[in-house]
Amino acid sequence: MVEIQVDMKRREQLRRLHTATHIVNFCAREVLGNHVWQNGSNLKPEEGSLDITHYDQLSADEISKIESMVNEVIFENKKVTIEELDRGEAESKYGFILYQGGAIPMKTLRVIHVMDNDIEACGGLHMESTGGIGFLKIIESQKIQDGVIRLKYVVREFAQKYIEEKQSIIEEIKQVFSVPENQLVKTSEKFFNDWKDQKKTIENLQKSLKDGFISQIESSGENEFTIDLDVDMGFLMEVFTKVFAKKESFKLISKKFIIATEGVVVEGAKKSIPKGKFSIYVM
Repeated sequence: MVEIQVDMKRREQLRRLHTATHIVNFCAREVLGNHVWQNGSNLKPEEGSLDITHYDQLSADEISKIESMVNEVIFENKKVTIEELDRGEAESKYGFILYQGGAIPMKTLRVIHVMDNDIEACGGLHMESTGGIGFLKIIESQKIQDGVIRLKYVVREFAQKYIEEKQSIIEEIKQVFSVPENQLVKTSEKFFNDWKDQKKTIENLQKSLKDGFISQIESSGENEFTIDLDVDMGFLMEVFTKVFAKKESFKLISKKFIIATEGVVVEGAKKSIPKGKFSIYVM
């Protein structure tokens, strides 16, 4: 004996997403053009994805238009109808747009109508009307290959959770910047521009510092020089490379690293990294 039980909660979640997928596909075609064709889909209880044919990344405005149109269909509670037709009759009546979701190897087709225009042969679960979907939020749009865009979306409680999480992030950012929500973009731009200016200033100071060290080393005539600062390897290598071009034997010392030409003795190193005519020593 085998006992089978249907997970009704999961079934309802998939019904909502499956019906929403038909609407997203139709609305994407309305917004982007008739070249849009379903290229695949994937549904999980918590989210759905639809791959569509399109030649470029979607703009924020295009995504917003698709999402708004989808939700308008949902809120209008459009009826979802199902009819079974002989394959020849269905193809004659609706054309090959029936096979948006792929070919169906059956003589009798189950044709789904969502709204007045979206028509597709489909054997999946569907709502009786669009209102039961709740509302939809597109959470991602990405180009997965040339000519194919993937849209990811959530509906009902998952859409609400997504929006609440985003709002929570906004609230945290407001507290960090101590500004109202309508000032967040302007404040972020100011901080970003200040950061760019500071980064440029630091880069200029580092260049002056490197040039200063190089000048000191070359004027001193010594074959050993200590930089008594906590500098990174990139900084040290730039100084060494400039000096090394003019000195056959040289040792450059910092708090964490020593760079020395071949044959120069370095004691107490934890690790040495040979680089041909010189070696890097980790102290």
